[in-house]
Amino acid sequence: ADVIGAAICITLLVVVAYAVVGSIMITSAVVSDAQKGMDTQNAARLNTAIKVNTTTGDSFPTFYSYNYGTQWWLHFHIINTGNEVIRNFTSMDVYVATSTDAPVLYRFDANAQDATFVGNCGDANSRTWNYYNIFPNDIMNPGMLDPEEELSIDICNFNSIPDHFLVGGTTPNGVSAFYTV
Repeated sequence: ADVIGAAICITLLVVVAYAVVGSIMITSAVVSDAQKGMDTQNAARLNTAIKVNTTTGDSFPTFYSYNYGTQWWLHFHIINTGNEVIRNFTSMDVYVATSTDAPVLYRFDANAQDATFVGNCGDANSRTWNYYNIFPNDIMNPGMLDPEEELSIDICNFNSIPDHFLVGGTTPNGVSAFYTV
């Protein structure tokens, strides 16, 4: 009876040890995969850089009149100055703050159009943005912002022009740039 009891105890110890070792191996594989994903994301963040184009001319952050001077649209360019391609505009945020209001978040809307505006334009009322074009030419990765390309952002339906305003954007991986006019 003692031998049978000892055999059962040894068998139970082996089964429990097998379960513990298996759990440890699975846990270490999950943690290792999570660490690799985090390292990849951090590397992408380190290679991502954007800036608001502040040169004179069409790319300078400016409000323009349209619809017979009754509405205004905000136009500015964001340049990808990093080494990482910015792929997902739906996860890219644009912020606009005026001298009288706190920053307002605008979300990308690929279908944003304004009937009185020629081209794609976000809507200040629904807090959306869209892009008019990617410069100099969007050949390499169409619809994505490659390094050294500029994204021409438009937001329509502002009722007035503020004295001072801030524009900027945040990439899907959290890198941001702002400029005050």
